[in-house]
Amino acid sequence: MRDCGRRCVYCAAALDFDFATLDHVHPLSHGGAHVPGNVVLACARCNRLKGNMLPTEFFARYPWAGLNFIAHARAVHRALKRCARRAVSLAYAA
Repeated sequence: MRDCGRRCVYCAAALDFDFATLDHVHPLSHGGAHVPGNVVLACARCNRLKGNMLPTEFFARYPWAGLNFIAHARAVHRALKRCARRAVSLAYAA
């Protein structure tokens, strides 16, 4: 909870411990690992919205989520942040 400022990393909504869900940024179904740098807190709505999409696909489809991810996901791998920046910039350029 502390690593994301008690906010959903995708929509930036305030999270209560009882309603927070864990999300694998790079989904397990696509070869992601259950490690601290790949797991973030998300609200249930955003977790369902993301489903098992890869980060590039999710951030390209929902660039607002990528911007919030860049701002609030502090304890993720740098490669995931780079991926978010690239996907958001491409989404807004199109």
